[in-house]
Amino acid sequence: MKTLRPITPHSILTEKLKQLRNDPSLKETSDNFQKELNRVYLLASGLDKYLEENTTSEPASLASLSQETRKFDWETDRGKHDVFLEAEMLSGHVEGQFLKTLVSATKSKNILEIGMFTGYSAISMARGLPDDGELIACEIDAEAAAIAEKSILSAGLEKKIKIIIGPAMDTLKKISKQNLTFDFIFVDADKQNYTNYVQYILKSNLLRIGGLCVVDNTLLQGEVYLDRVDRSEAGHAINLFNQYLNNEKQMEQVIIPLRDGVTVSERVK
Repeated sequence: MKTLRPITPHSILTEKLKQLRNDPSLKETSDNFQKELNRVYLLASGLDKYLEENTTSEPASLASLSQETRKFDWETDRGKHDVFLEAEMLSGHVEGQFLKTLVSATKSKNILEIGMFTGYSAISMARGLPDDGELIACEIDAEAAAIAEKSILSAGLEKKIKIIIGPAMDTLKKISKQNLTFDFIFVDADKQNYTNYVQYILKSNLLRIGGLCVVDNTLLQGEVYLDRVDRSEAGHAINLFNQYLNNEKQMEQVIIPLRDGVTVSERVK
């Protein structure tokens, strides 16, 4: 099974501290410095494990999906996909439980997911829906959607989750023509279109007033607050999105430093 590379600000920090702690050139420094460096490393490296251990256990269906996603050879199979995909895109245990809790606590019945990947987040959110709830998931990649569909069947949620394959904006336009309104929208797709997606959601009234729009990767490996010279195209896009949302009068939001940053925003007007 593939060892996932660090992709969150916290996991990147932990890896950098680990490298420093094991750097032979630092062996000549004072014992006190090495002791403090080790303490800082332990402070950083223990957090994710502690969060996992103290979050409600994931069901077997999600644990199995997580393993399958990590085992899949996305790199060798890359030429077959419409977009860049990697195992690190999986939402994972803690974020999945966070999403499920939000759905359940807000008593949401209608969910729209923009960017499903292999279905971990979709299954997590659907588990928080009432019996008559529905989740529509947009996914551009057919192979990722096929993995998701198999896992959805395994979880017994095929009556709650509907998958639509194709570019997300095309799907949003089709949905808006049906006059559908959602209680909860989760955005985790191509970063360059985050602003376009949310603007269209608001313009088309796809999110009800009082509904939540949750957006993933809004810290993007720390690029949004580090030196802009080092920002990738995606990091630049996310920074612009965060600025847009902060000035969007129809929304109120908070960025939560969970994994790679999760923004929870409420439509207030």
